Amino acid sequence: MTRKLFIYGAGGFGKEVMDVARRQNAVTGRWSEIAFVDDIWETPTRHGAPVLRFDDESLRAQFDSAEFVIAVGEPAGREALANKLRDAGAHSGIVVDLSTIVADSARLGEGVVITPFCSISSDARLGAHTSINTTSIVGHDVEIGDYSVVSSMVNLGGSCVVGQASYIGMGALVKEGVRIGSNSIIGMGSVVYGDIPDNVIALGNPARVARPNTDRKVFK
Repeated sequence: MTRKLFIYGAGGFGKEVMDVARRQNAVTGRWSEIAFVDDIWETPTRHGAPVLRFDDESLRAQFDSAEFVIAVGEPAGREALANKLRDAGAHSGIVVDLSTIVADSARLGEGVVITPFCSISSDARLGAHTSINTTSIVGHDVEIGDYSVVSSMVNLGGSCVVGQASYIGMGALVKEGVRIGSNSIIGMGSVVYGDIPDNVIALGNPARVARPNTDRKVFK
């Protein structure tokens, strides 16, 4: 059955995900329509696509034939929207750019979004509603928890573990076998040689804990 795809979040990342989905759809023909959902956007269209609110009855009526992905850069925001979708009984899709290489043995959870030129290696596991951004490398046997965000140009060495709702900043390098906790932030350009606990912000080369991640907010 052909479904509709709704991208939850019409901001800058939403536009990027829309572009990826359109390229994917041009080849697969999976979706009959691709639109945005955003609860604060004030115009009826964005980037050449309709914008609906989640509480619109017209949207709720389409749930049985629709898939959703989340286009929000904050892990805590991704978690909140994923819970909202789940509570409403909405289905989640997967959006992967055609240029990305995904190993046959890799496993992608529901709602995963992967943008251009990424590599997802053998036996990697991406949790529900994770986002992997442009030119990032996810090594063999890596595990990434639900709602986490891997920014662009990140390299996660083999057998790394990233916890739930964590954020890996642009250009970060993570040594093989390292464990990064849940609800933690790795600053952009950091080089992570050792384990990082839950609920902290770590940065630098080598990456060290700078302070607690008390407000769970990346972009301020």
